[in-house]
Amino acid sequence: MKATILNIGDELLIGQVVNTNASRMAQMLTQAGIDVCGTYVIGDNAEDINYYLRHCLERSEAVLMTGGLGPTKDDITKRCLCEFFGSELYENREALANVRRIFEARGYELTPINRQQAWVPRCCTVINNVLGTAPCMWFSCGMENGEWRMENHPGAAANSQLSTLNSQLSTPNSQLNEESNSQFSTPNSQFKKVVVSMPGVPFEMVNLMETEVVPRLQKYFRTDQIINKNILVQGIGESFLSDLIEPWETTLPATIRLAYLPQAGMVKLRLTARGSHDQRPLLEQQIADAVERLYPLAGQYIVGEDLESLPELVAYTFKKHHLTLATAESCTGGALAAQLTIMSGASEYYRGGVVSYCNEVKESALGVRHDTLETYDAVSEETVSEMAIGVRTRLGADYGVATTGVAGPSGGTPERPVGTVWIGIAGPEGQLVTKLLHFGDRRAQTIERTTHAVWAELIKLVKSTHKE
Repeated sequence: MKATILNIGDELLIGQVVNTNASRMAQMLTQAGIDVCGTYVIGDNAEDINYYLRHCLERSEAVLMTGGLGPTKDDITKRCLCEFFGSELYENREALANVRRIFEARGYELTPINRQQAWVPRCCTVINNVLGTAPCMWFSCGMENGEWRMENHPGAAANSQLSTLNSQLSTPNSQLNEESNSQFSTPNSQFKKVVVSMPGVPFEMVNLMETEVVPRLQKYFRTDQIINKNILVQGIGESFLSDLIEPWETTLPATIRLAYLPQAGMVKLRLTARGSHDQRPLLEQQIADAVERLYPLAGQYIVGEDLESLPELVAYTFKKHHLTLATAESCTGGALAAQLTIMSGASEYYRGGVVSYCNEVKESALGVRHDTLETYDAVSEETVSEMAIGVRTRLGADYGVATTGVAGPSGGTPERPVGTVWIGIAGPEGQLVTKLLHFGDRRAQTIERTTHAVWAELIKLVKSTHKE
């Protein structure tokens, strides 16, 4: 089946707010075996909402909307849906109870304008939003006499199977069993489309997608079985990697698709196998065989599997081997620490870090010798070595990593031009790895590439020291 994503909000359209909803929704739908055939961002404009909703329904079986569900006058999505489906707004008791619960929990008075959050189109099925006041709305619809109508619209033909399905979809996901899945996996031909309207608040949308919307779509439509496999590659550019593995890529089975997902200093290869649910064992075996044949060609550049990023691989590796880590950063300004601590469970392996931007802090906090800085400069192999050893020792970690360099775009010298970076890693058995890197004059890119290089070298050292 195909789905389209329709994100509504003037703040998204003008770039005032970054539209993270689109990418997150697309990821979740794809993982569920649902093809995303389009993503649209429009403003809070009734004419545009009507036009794009019609367009999306013509392109796909499901339209997932976010935004425009607040109580203020510029939030017009519910009114537009009423007009589109020829329905009317009414106060839903379950939605009102949820609004009351949230306001009471926060110690707020429920005002008449906020009570409007409980008003929804009469033709929809309300899905409770436990994290917010704006309800999620599910519409089962189809074309009737040239107009889009709802399954339970007064003018629509009665259909007992869809009515039962609507009741089933209102049941908590945990109560939906395999019997109901088989009975209602295919919608009636007349009402074969679905529109889902969700709040635009990202964490509310994600929770609704995970717990309600995606499971309901999988039960309402027949979806494919999808298996993804990530291979993290570092130390070779995308074009060179493509040339290197071309003989392998051309022999992949027709059921497997390969995607190159480049990042600064790293390439992620994603293998995707797709088929029916009874083909899962075959698809898994085909993926495993393909990965095994990849290593003889590109094994020296492969740093990990099955994770989305190098920081995730670091977290997994350190937890697995019960190791601890500390960071000392100059040119990266805390980026290493941020990438670790944004993930849950970082306290299990991450001891802490020091952002030592000036030389005095390198000396006082990390124990870098004054003579080292005077003789070799802050951006040097000697300095980064003492930073890595110092942070490991002073913070009591198994491993210490350090960065120092000229991130730019200013501050370079003929001896150390902008983009010059040293990284260092100190291990528990006296290991010391240092590496000189040269990047361009784009500050953000230099910082990102440096973090990737640190994680890749750290993973290599840990794997060589702590054998499986």
